[in-house]
Amino acid sequence: MFPGLPTASLTLTHLFSTPFHFSVPCYQRPYSWTTVEAGQLLQDLLAAAGVGGVTDAAEPDYFLGAILLLDGSGGDLPVARDREPRMFEIIDGQQRLVTLAVLAAVLRDLGTERWRWGARNRLDELVAADAGALRQFGARFRVEVSAGEQAFLENHIQARGACLSNVDSGALSEAEDRLLMVRDLFVSELSVLDESDRRRLTDYLCDQCHFVVVLTRDIDRAHRLFTVLNERGRSLQRNDILKAEVLKGVPEQRRAGAIEKWDNAARLLGARFETFFSHVFAVYGRGDTKIIAGVRRTISEAGGPEAFLNNIVAPLSQAYDTVLRAGDVSLNIDPEVRRYLVYLGRLPEGDWAPAAMLVMQQYSEDRGRAKLLLKEIDRLAHLLRVLCVGSGKRVRRMSEVVQIIRSRAPVRPGEGPFALSRDEIRNIGYHLRSMYRRDAQVCKQLLLRLNDELTRSTTVLDPKDYSVEHVLPQRPGATSEWRRWFADAEEREICTESLGNLVAVTQKQNDRARNQEFHRKREIYRGGVDDPPVLAITRDAVEASVWCADEIRAREAKLFGLIRDTWGVEVAGMQGVGTRSDVA
Repeated sequence: MFPGLPTASLTLTHLFSTPFHFSVPCYQRPYSWTTVEAGQLLQDLLAAAGVGGVTDAAEPDYFLGAILLLDGSGGDLPVARDREPRMFEIIDGQQRLVTLAVLAAVLRDLGTERWRWGARNRLDELVAADAGALRQFGARFRVEVSAGEQAFLENHIQARGACLSNVDSGALSEAEDRLLMVRDLFVSELSVLDESDRRRLTDYLCDQCHFVVVLTRDIDRAHRLFTVLNERGRSLQRNDILKAEVLKGVPEQRRAGAIEKWDNAARLLGARFETFFSHVFAVYGRGDTKIIAGVRRTISEAGGPEAFLNNIVAPLSQAYDTVLRAGDVSLNIDPEVRRYLVYLGRLPEGDWAPAAMLVMQQYSEDRGRAKLLLKEIDRLAHLLRVLCVGSGKRVRRMSEVVQIIRSRAPVRPGEGPFALSRDEIRNIGYHLRSMYRRDAQVCKQLLLRLNDELTRSTTVLDPKDYSVEHVLPQRPGATSEWRRWFADAEEREICTESLGNLVAVTQKQNDRARNQEFHRKREIYRGGVDDPPVLAITRDAVEASVWCADEIRAREAKLFGLIRDTWGVEVAGMQGVGTRSDVA
């Protein structure tokens, strides 16, 4: 099907025989088919086999769909000559495989033949595991479900004669009750058939029904394939898999406490819980992009699942929550720490969040160190965006920051991983002279940050509520006042793209301003009763009487001075008409 993705079309006999043995991972949902789905499958099989219908003609074959199996050993799909037992995890196809195992057990127990030959023995070989699997895995049956349901499945379905036993349904779990109802439906429907019809159905089921089996050796890839193969199913969440990985290594007597720690972190972060693990991996994962495999290694490196929960999940989830809610005034954190976290929170968090989390975890009691590191992270995060580097380069740069934070080595401002090269500083200056054209979103984030520097306060605002407006329009009308104020086309182009010509207003105000004359724009920026207050970054334009090249140069110089004072980057502005200035 795909390169590197083993696939095969296998009959049920081939799939339910040596070397195949199946387990349902504990992160999967319990058995969920009802008599509706199971009954439909049985009726389809009976019709395809030509049993009990208006015609006795059987279809050549019956397709049971695709199933997805995971084999961590790295092998290929077994072939008929392979005799060594192998255990496969069912990633997609649990409901069908378990239901077919129930059907085979019911057909077996309704049979009247002796055990040693015929259809009855053939069915028993589908249900029961071979001796090699019992020795190697402790597996008594071909299909094993989660621990909570396995005892019921064995005692009342898979064991010989168990399908005809009576069961007290009063104390059953929901999944066990469904298994019982499906079992009893099959017994009811099949017991009215002649023995010969049941044999025909058995032969058809074993020889003519087939699956397309897809094998993956990577749990991260399994997660992606599951989504493609089973869009209507319950999404297989990575944190479900990770939870299972953690809990299976915790002794039973301490498992309740481990579950509580995990669930506390999940409740604290809600929808961000899976994102949290991507950040954890960025802190500890050594550059591998496979989240699940990476965190598995992290569990091992941390000293086991309990150490992973106690030393990584619990403290880092608290730190991440603080990072996410920094703007909440009820959160008791240092004002300077809050300020830098709020500024960072306006940026997409993929690159800077792991470093900020680690600072909040390691230095929650050392405010001086926390403020220093967050100030440097803030500086680097914003300037890398002004440099317009891609997300991959930003992540790699921040990974160096994470490593020095983890090492607890001394850090001086602007040095080590926080240092910028001369070429980078030169490019920052170059980009700032046409920031909107290079990246409109970065330009908006920069203006909002400079707005706070102007007010010397932290403004809790949402960047989505604002847009960037060119005071001198990009395309002024041919007869407009703008053409008289900026008669020189080269000067007009330079001034238009200058940071000194840009303000932050609402999208509604932006739509109204467009190519209006300056006096009209000024009134729109001032706003009405329904508009938010004028931002400090826009106030220069509101208070000016004219908007010519001198005003734009002066405002650009003021904003570049703020950048210098905030991030220590010295940038020269426009020196005159048509002059390209360099970084000082």
